[in-house]
Amino acid sequence: MEYYEITLTVQLTQDIVFDCAGEKVGQEISRAMLNDSELIELHGREGFKYYSFNSFYPIEKDGVYKVGRVYILKIRSLSESFIKKIRLALQKNENSYFKVLSIQSRTVKHNLITNLYTLTPVVVTMEGGKYWVKNDDLMYLQERLQANLEKKYNGFFGDEFDKSDKFSFIQRIEILNRKPMAVKYKNIKFIGNKFKVWVNEDEKSQKLALIAMACGLGEKNTIVGTGFCTGGDRQ
Repeated sequence: MEYYEITLTVQLTQDIVFDCAGEKVGQEISRAMLNDSELIELHGREGFKYYSFNSFYPIEKDGVYKVGRVYILKIRSLSESFIKKIRLALQKNENSYFKVLSIQSRTVKHNLITNLYTLTPVVVTMEGGKYWVKNDDLMYLQERLQANLEKKYNGFFGDEFDKSDKFSFIQRIEILNRKPMAVKYKNIKFIGNKFKVWVNEDEKSQKLALIAMACGLGEKNTIVGTGFCTGGDRQ
């Protein structure tokens, strides 16, 4: 298994507030998809899109990304075709929130993933529309994260995890934020948390960990860039 990644160097054309950044990047990707006939079909399709993205780096201390400044941005996907097409499409965008200065591509082959560290908040919706927060059931969180990854895997590869085979790809999970984190989208806020997840080493667990790296952990990944992961023992 492998996934595909592009790293964009961009220059902002206007100021962007920190908690709105994910929405703006998501809008730019969606707008770019309208430049390609196959991506238009994907954009309008219901269900998972099998890509993820992070927010601008470096982070500004005052919470505002500045017009004219240069930042780094990453987009990942399980689909090599998507990455190739979105790379070209982003360079055609006009009247956008940022100008693309350069793009680098790479293929990331699966190596042992010992843990996942989420760079953007992870959103998990509970029954009744409530978002999971720190004092809610931790086992429920783990089950929802795994179920989401299994659906992404099955949807892309056409295989099915044996539902009778009960296992958890998560060995241990640590909540990294003291307070819930809000991510703005239109006139609402998604509430999420950052995690460090220790991953089991068996084959099934490693498959799900790679899906998390490529497609994001939890929900709303392609809307506001939530659940974007890095691997390794980041402190």
